[in-house]
This record gives sequence, C-alpha cells and structure tokens, in this order.
Amino acid sequence: MSDLEPRVALLRGVNLGPQRRMSMAELRALASGLGWTGVATHLQSGNLIFQAPGSDADVAGQLGAALDQRCGLHIDVVIRDQERLRTLLEAHPYADGDPSRVMVACGDRPIDAAALARLGRLRRGDEQFALAASGQDLYASFPDGQARSRLAAGLIEALSPALATARNLRTMSTLVDLLRAEPAR
Repeated sequence: MSDLEPRVALLRGVNLGPQRRMSMAELRALASGLGWTGVATHLQSGNLIFQAPGSDADVAGQLGAALDQRCGLHIDVVIRDQERLRTLLEAHPYADGDPSRVMVACGDRPIDAAALARLGRLRRGDEQFALAASGQDLYASFPDGQARSRLAAGLIEALSPALATARNLRTMSTLVDLLRAEPAR
C-alpha cells in the first residue's frame, strides 16, 4: 500500500453520550488541518476517509493527539485500508445474517486468548463470534439484535488490551465503496 492510498479512521465512541459529541464537519476540518487530503466522513459515528503519509499507527496517533488537544476528546482510533476492509467483508462467516446484526470489530493489535475467553462467557443463545485471519479483527453475529445482548454490550471492553471499535457489515460495505471512489482533491 502506498502511503497516499485512501484509508479510513474508525473512531471509537464518537457521538455516544453528551460528553463525546463531535460534528463530522469539525472532524473533516481537523483532518484537513493535519494536511490530510481526500477527507470525507460517513454517518455521524466517526468514520473518516482520508489520504495521509505515514504508517497506520502514525496517522492514528496524529489524529488521536489532535482530537485530544483541539477538542478535549480522548478517542481511540483504528485505521484500515480498502484492501483490508474488502478482505474482511469477503471472509465474514455470517453470510446468512442480517448485515445490520453482524458486526466487525477492528483492533489495533492481535486479539489474545484471554479476550476470546471473555467473549465466550458473554455469548448467549444463537450469538456467535469468530476471529478474522488478521488476528486483529473479529466478527460477531447477533441474530436477535444487540439491544439486550451481553456480548454486544461487552464486546469492546472484552477485547482489551486491544483498542477496538466495531461497525456493522452494512457500514463496512459502504466504507469499502467510499474508499474505492475517486478521492476528492
């Protein structure tokens, strides 16, 4: 991957609760202020499409520091490129599931056996989860929805020490499409 290929920053917990509010216009302006190009957002939940030089870890650190310094928000940031997102979508094991009830959790480091054991203790009924080939990403299926699911409620915390954030398959598919699109200049 060239440094200037489009990537997506997945911000954890944006606009969930009154203390973590951020407009997507503000997020785009912040990224543009870092010198990033092709900046766009999707939905109000912290999906930032951009191009920037540097490794995924470097740009995640830059964005996290800028969010903290300029907005007073400590927000975990996970970066993925188009190829990795496409691969995740193609490999997901819950093809028969409702795309709004299948989640992909993306982490900043490998998910360890202790985290998988914690997830296993949270799982109920027909809920399922599977580690992706990357070892840093995880699929979870919630056939009965997420509202009353202990697995859904505890998913991100259970993945610790990995910093992780999750999106449903419908959102991930849209992000892949947006990354394929010609970036704005």
